[in-house]
Amino acid sequence: MKFISVFLVILISLVSTASTVASGEIIDITGRFIGKDNYLLVSVKNNVYNVKGKIPEGLKENDYLEVKGIERKDENGNSYIWALRIRVLLPVTISSLKEGVEDYLNKKVLIYGEFRGWEGTAGPPPVTRSDWLIKDDTGYIYVLGAPPFKPGEDKGKKIALVGVLKLSRENIPYVEPLLVDVR
Repeated sequence: MKFISVFLVILISLVSTASTVASGEIIDITGRFIGKDNYLLVSVKNNVYNVKGKIPEGLKENDYLEVKGIERKDENGNSYIWALRIRVLLPVTISSLKEGVEDYLNKKVLIYGEFRGWEGTAGPPPVTRSDWLIKDDTGYIYVLGAPPFKPGEDKGKKIALVGVLKLSRENIPYVEPLLVDVR
């Protein structure tokens, strides 16, 4: 009988540990890899996240990453993300996005280009009047929402855009931005 009660205590401990891990909220961040200490350091807007996990082969500083994981604390009480998946985002051209919409639709994309504000040859804005343009060597595409820079003064600024490719009601492709960095 004593064996059964010890077994139940161990089983209850295992179940409660599993449910704690299972109920942990999944965090999804997209940012720029800025270095490695004890953790991978990922910059997202003005925040730096510590990430533990399998380092993607060939990872270099300033690569853009998508990280899915669970927030945890180390033995010193510092927060970090225990990565379930770390994926390096590879840049795509605007013409690739427009020609292969079905391949990129509702997926995260990385575009290196030039901020154009409201100036370019892409037709009317697909969603709102505030939508702005990014240009690369292959064309233009609209980005949803208010410009992150001054359209008149910052036109031509080199940027990196991470976002999700979407289609307007009129089936015009545009990017819903997650992150815009100056290059």
